[in-house]
Amino acid sequence: MRRSRLVLSLALSAVTASALVAADAAPDEEPVRSVSLPVLRDPQAQAKLHRMTDPVQDWVESGAPAADGYAGTVIDASDQHADLYWKGEAPAEVRTLLDANAGPGYTVDIHRSPYSRTEMRAAIDRFTAAVAPEEWTSIGPQEDGAAIAITYEPTKATRLTGGATTDQAYARKAAELAGMPVTATVDGVPTPLSGSRHSDSAPYYAGAEVNTGKAAFCSTAFSGWKDRTKVLLTAAHCGNGRYYNGTGGYIGDLYAIGDGLDVGMIAINGNGAGRFYDGAWSDSSGSSRHTYGAGRNNVGDLVCLSGAQSGWKCDVEVKKVDVETTNDEGTKIKPVDVAESKGGDRRAIGAKGDSGGPALANPSGANGDMEARGVIVAGQSEVGCPAGSTAHSTTCYAQVMYVPMTPVVNQMGFSIS
Repeated sequence: MRRSRLVLSLALSAVTASALVAADAAPDEEPVRSVSLPVLRDPQAQAKLHRMTDPVQDWVESGAPAADGYAGTVIDASDQHADLYWKGEAPAEVRTLLDANAGPGYTVDIHRSPYSRTEMRAAIDRFTAAVAPEEWTSIGPQEDGAAIAITYEPTKATRLTGGATTDQAYARKAAELAGMPVTATVDGVPTPLSGSRHSDSAPYYAGAEVNTGKAAFCSTAFSGWKDRTKVLLTAAHCGNGRYYNGTGGYIGDLYAIGDGLDVGMIAINGNGAGRFYDGAWSDSSGSSRHTYGAGRNNVGDLVCLSGAQSGWKCDVEVKKVDVETTNDEGTKIKPVDVAESKGGDRRAIGAKGDSGGPALANPSGANGDMEARGVIVAGQSEVGCPAGSTAHSTTCYAQVMYVPMTPVVNQMGFSIS
């Protein structure tokens, strides 16, 4: 056994932590098993589709004028198929890039869309500049290029809607301000998931507990480098200053924060392992596996999440990408990707205490290495926590928001171990 794992009581801040006592699981209680990885006809299906579509998105992000029409991408690994959306006729370069990495049995269809990603981003900027921050909770482009998607709280949006509380009324007024169609859905303000994998030491793994003077419990994400400094990622809202593990062992000081990303880097007192915990929160064996690099996210991707509070969750599907939001601490975050359980059964996939934990995808086998996809920063759509599914009595969520790795690498200068 690599480490001991102490189960500590959940606290939202260090001020209240002293009033709580340790809470070990009942000795006769069965540990909650993590959800297994999705079974696909080809375990590498998602990775193969990304090898086809990622070069197109890389080309779009290069700023090539001919790439202006790009709207979005949707992955369906179970059908070994992807859909790519483009305003107008897609340039020949798109099909050339797709075909260069095509595999037998894998297809990508190109569809025309009403709007491009650039036009949708401009519409989002028009809307957010025109309304108060509390009048929307999240906003982002639809991958099919047909509209922008907004979530809101009815009681805080009545000034925008003139007192009406329906999705239709909100969408109609929002569309006037944005200058393009809007789909509107009621949802609460995203909640930072700071709140309890317990004791960790160098070399540090992702998915372990950390605490600060502000947040009694958060989680860690990937280890790596910024410049020549060894760092460990977490959520920036977990606090400034010193970071400790669950038993008070010093890990390091906050070193850098990504502007608008809610991602922080801890300059670690020791080495990172390039590994992450892949067991339930109650797993005492230290089950883990390697990461093998950082990748991008698309709608339809299947991902896994690992947090110190709720453990290892898989069969989770990316529902939105390139979203911006403001959490209930007032922290503005852009971009975030939004995931929920595959099939939309509103299963709890995250809990307070998981902030800073990793999102991963594309396993190289049933128990293989996985690719870094993001850093968990918030939860939305509160649901009940199944009995025994979390380390402590806490709040669970059916949706998890995480900051994708692309801006963490490009804007923050992070390179993964």
